[in-house]
Amino acid sequence: MKKIYIVILSLTLFTASAQQDTQFTHYYFNQLFFNPATAGSENVTRFQAIYRTQYAGYQGTANDGGAPVSQVISANMPLKMIKSGVGLTFVNDKIGATIQRDLKLSYAYHIPVGGSQLALGVNGGLYTGGLDYGRLRARDENDPNIPTTGSITESVFDFGAGAYLYSPNYSLGLSVNHINQPQFALGAQTAKHQLDRSAYLTGSMLFGVSYMIDVTPMFIVQSNLSNMSITTFSAGAIATYDNTYWVGANYRTGDAVSALLGANILNGSLRVGYALDIIVGGAQAKSATSHEILLSYALSPPRAGKKSIIRTPRYRY
Repeated sequence: MKKIYIVILSLTLFTASAQQDTQFTHYYFNQLFFNPATAGSENVTRFQAIYRTQYAGYQGTANDGGAPVSQVISANMPLKMIKSGVGLTFVNDKIGATIQRDLKLSYAYHIPVGGSQLALGVNGGLYTGGLDYGRLRARDENDPNIPTTGSITESVFDFGAGAYLYSPNYSLGLSVNHINQPQFALGAQTAKHQLDRSAYLTGSMLFGVSYMIDVTPMFIVQSNLSNMSITTFSAGAIATYDNTYWVGANYRTGDAVSALLGANILNGSLRVGYALDIIVGGAQAKSATSHEILLSYALSPPRAGKKSIIRTPRYRY
């Protein structure tokens, strides 16, 4: 019975269409998470963290929470001497009793194409799935086959690849994650549960409305390549004043409308942001809001020979 229970929960974890990969409203500033080709594209070394509480306050049938809580920490830097960039991402995602952690190293090679750059990138690392037995609620309270404490985890190798065409005025990216479709057993002897390949298409464009105000439309399409009917589309725009303060709005199909605001301070080195999602799709099964906090710090690239070019923060994520 224990093994059957683990199989059912594992299938719930790894086949849920909206949550196989963690979703972030700050996707425009978080592209290294899903596209390794963006490593080094800002031409600065950036350290970044995002904390997301999805469907805040949601209570399961046992009144002990269960809503997704996610964090992503990343760092990336350019390697100008070899026309490359490297990056590192760590994602920690919890949904009820399930655990997902993803640690990946990214590499991108940047090729000049006219006035733009074309980057080709790959990433690889460990994807960890697991169950926290302390969060499980058995139908039979005293069932000796279901532990009440402890957890089970399993780590597998996972890799992805992507391409990214960009300039200071626009960007277009395409990437595929979980190319090898890693499989998990999680205590079962025969059943295997795999991560489906997921594809991401992103884009943005910068419009100078006035000397002080810029507007950047943006979008992201996420699709499960094993089931093309499972597709999520998000689109919105960010307005920036004096390269410093920004406000924005976004819509994610079937889920939420979002408001974003933030600022680049300390001469643009420190970026802080907040996003609020108002749930409009499936509201009867979710709590009304999701919240996201972004914090990042950028270091200017080291100077070797001639002076480095610093791209304007309006905006290459």
